[in-house]
Amino acid sequence: MTSSNRLVAGGSRRALCVGLVLASTALPALAFDPQSQSQSRPRAGTSSSLSPSAILIDRDDRLSPSEYAAFHHLPPTVVAARYGATGVVRCGGAVGTGQLVGSSGVLVTASHVLFEPGGQSRGGAGSCTFDIVVGGRHQVMAILTQQVICGATEPYANPAVRDWAVAPLERPVAGVRPYPLAGPIAVPSTIVLAAAARSGGVENHSLEMCTARKVTGGSPSGVREIAIDCDAEGGTSGAALLTENGAFAGVYVGFRSAHPGTPGPFSMTHYNFGVTAEGALRKAINETAARTQPLSASR
Repeated sequence: MTSSNRLVAGGSRRALCVGLVLASTALPALAFDPQSQSQSRPRAGTSSSLSPSAILIDRDDRLSPSEYAAFHHLPPTVVAARYGATGVVRCGGAVGTGQLVGSSGVLVTASHVLFEPGGQSRGGAGSCTFDIVVGGRHQVMAILTQQVICGATEPYANPAVRDWAVAPLERPVAGVRPYPLAGPIAVPSTIVLAAAARSGGVENHSLEMCTARKVTGGSPSGVREIAIDCDAEGGTSGAALLTENGAFAGVYVGFRSAHPGTPGPFSMTHYNFGVTAEGALRKAINETAARTQPLSASR
């Protein structure tokens, strides 16, 4: 039996996001939730040491930014500039990943990172934040959750292709290069998964070059759900699917697996997946960015 999961956290306020997309296919997602997971940080490697939410394809190929720079023969400054718009989203008890796209004041993540079942915000006013380090400077910005545009007001009750959210920040992040929007990506194609957290709610930045393998669903607006062979675990929810040049191609949503917590080859019973930055998601990013500051140049 294949397991699919969206991990839940506490929340109190009714969500006021705008549903833009109609349904299609699909299910799961990964955000760290202290009410449903162990607080310990597992080490990747053997199946006995893995978090139950870890979905590793063959082995753990995630690298730290410095390891990624060395492996791909890139200057660390290039890696920091190209993949540096990713940070940690904290909302109520949930911890996930988010990134700045199109504008230094626009956050994109998975909807279930911000909202719980029933369409309630995971945090009260001002308690949902985006945490990022730019050029050695730590910045924490409040997420304006009452101005969120999302694929579904109740992400757990809808297909996973609707599990995305775009929100303005209280103020722009200083000194950052937001990810420009990529054009529609081919499938299969090479992508980079940029995450900022792991199981236990621990901040841990990683980069992994992997492959968008198969289209597994879609929405009438043009958002596609794609199966990927990247590695992920609790805290990866909302992470960026990027091109090799650092353009935003989509957002990580979740996994489907017959054996979560145990590494194995990519298959239709063991894979991670995300949704593409097309259709209603792309429109939401452009509209939110237009209300904050000029868009970054697309690539």
